[in-house]
Amino acid sequence: MRELVKLPNNLLRQKSKPVKTIDSEIKELAKEMVQFIHLHHADNPRPLSLAACQLGELVRVIAFRRSPMSFDEDDIQVVINPELVYQKGTYLAAESCLSIPGRKFTMRRGKIVKIRGLTLDNEVRSFRGHSLIAQALQHEIDHLNGVLIDRIGGK
Repeated sequence: MRELVKLPNNLLRQKSKPVKTIDSEIKELAKEMVQFIHLHHADNPRPLSLAACQLGELVRVIAFRRSPMSFDEDDIQVVINPELVYQKGTYLAAESCLSIPGRKFTMRRGKIVKIRGLTLDNEVRSFRGHSLIAQALQHEIDHLNGVLIDRIGGK
């Protein structure tokens, strides 16, 4: 399994490239991302989400738990080339990042968000998130754009 990329690695500040073809390499990366979320126990014993760049791949792929309370690996969703469709409302959230261990930031995040992207079966699908899941989706899309919470959040 790939190692988690952490600051000060500059790879995290680079914009990820769109996935053109969902091939065996993308499927293997997705499998590793799901396993990482399911098995990872470090600063945050239950990560909600992960971007491909955090495993060293600059491609637009994220994975997230559909429910923050789920322990089931089958509840982790992979989205390829995700884009934010809309967000409603905002709130201040305490946020941490696996790639910036030991630090928390206060962020203004959308309370409800909808994203759209491709599944591993190459189907266009939309996902809606509230509160914590909305926050995770925004966090991972920020990662894909090379934006980390240390640059947009307060201490």
